Amino acid sequence: MKKRIFAGVMASAAALTAVSLTGCDGAASPEETLTLMAWSGNSDMQALIDYFCEQTGTDPNLIKWAQIGTDGAGARDGYGTYLDGSQDGDILFCDAEWAPNYINSNYTVELSTIGISKSNYPDAYAYTLALGTSDDGKFKGATWQATPGGFVYNVKTAEEKLGVKSAAEMQAMVSDWNKFEETAATLAAQGVAICATEGGLWQVMQCQRDSQWVVDGKLVVDSFATDFIQKAKDYVDKGYITKEEQWSDAWYATVQNGQALGDFAPTWGLTNVGGGSIAENFAGGKDVEGTLGLCEGPAGWFWGGTYMCVTNKCNTPELAKKWIEFFTIDSASMEGYARKSGDFMNNTKVMDTLSKDTSLTNKLFQGGAHQFPILYAGASKINLTATKYDSVIKNAFNQAVQGYAIKGETSTVDAAVEAFKNEVGKTYADIV
Repeated sequence: MKKRIFAGVMASAAALTAVSLTGCDGAASPEETLTLMAWSGNSDMQALIDYFCEQTGTDPNLIKWAQIGTDGAGARDGYGTYLDGSQDGDILFCDAEWAPNYINSNYTVELSTIGISKSNYPDAYAYTLALGTSDDGKFKGATWQATPGGFVYNVKTAEEKLGVKSAAEMQAMVSDWNKFEETAATLAAQGVAICATEGGLWQVMQCQRDSQWVVDGKLVVDSFATDFIQKAKDYVDKGYITKEEQWSDAWYATVQNGQALGDFAPTWGLTNVGGGSIAENFAGGKDVEGTLGLCEGPAGWFWGGTYMCVTNKCNTPELAKKWIEFFTIDSASMEGYARKSGDFMNNTKVMDTLSKDTSLTNKLFQGGAHQFPILYAGASKINLTATKYDSVIKNAFNQAVQGYAIKGETSTVDAAVEAFKNEVGKTYADIV
């Protein structure tokens, strides 16, 4: 899913709960409808609604999209106020980084309430089931998508600077972190960064952490965290990464013009749902063919994903069950949606089939190679350490890293750690 989740941005609830209601065809909806709660900038929602209506023959007027906030942070902060009101809300959509906020709240109910259990998901990726389960063991969130990622790179830069002519050759040069750094040094000597942003590096590195951010009510700042702070600074100083921030034109330009070899991107950054994907921007447009390569990179990782939870005021349980089953349990409809959208589905058997389908292509990548085989290979390596605090904490940590490594706001690792702790304390007074 294409997301610009500025998770640390906290706006007033009043500003974030402006709602517009849209049916499958934009028409006014009858009172008894399945109301899906998501932010207006969610680029998957209309595609999901259209596909469901088309494939199941459901009356478009029975599906309503309650648009709450403009981005994920807006939805995160606005759902509670919305559900406390009198408006209809049956299923809410949560980004992975803040899904635990609602999975661990009274705003959502167990999926067994509508007749769905964890046993319905024998082929789902284990980390998605773990993330969909509350701290007290209740299965409350299901997702249609797994969101593994890979390393996207400029094939011209790779050939000119490294002599690399294929994705397999590129993978050999970045297959673990030692080789990644060796290749980074080779590129830096030629004035090229291996990775465009610290943010991209952080998305991969954070998935290698064994500890959760919060354990027994205490913020955990372990050696993994402090080592990454210093690593980011070293990478910037050595020219392994640029100082550009994600989501800017300058970020995309670093890969386009060869200032950087590439960057890490998840599955939703490689698809065309909603248009304007990360890969399209790295390539310089959706019609620029064969300019990019894709390989697994040094580690298995994921970024984002969207979880669906049934609310405590759901009044259409049968339709809610039909919706969730269609996208997260039924393998035929999941495969169909993957073929239509390019999304990576949360079903190992479906993705095994699709990863072997040589008819699938993506014209952005060298030789028309499709992303599914690469993503499928890395998906089984994903690790997960999630808590309900992660949305804010991860963002606060990354801001502290950038403050030290890039912006010069702090001059030592210890000072960066203190800035991080202070930022977390502003939001979570209950954490020691």
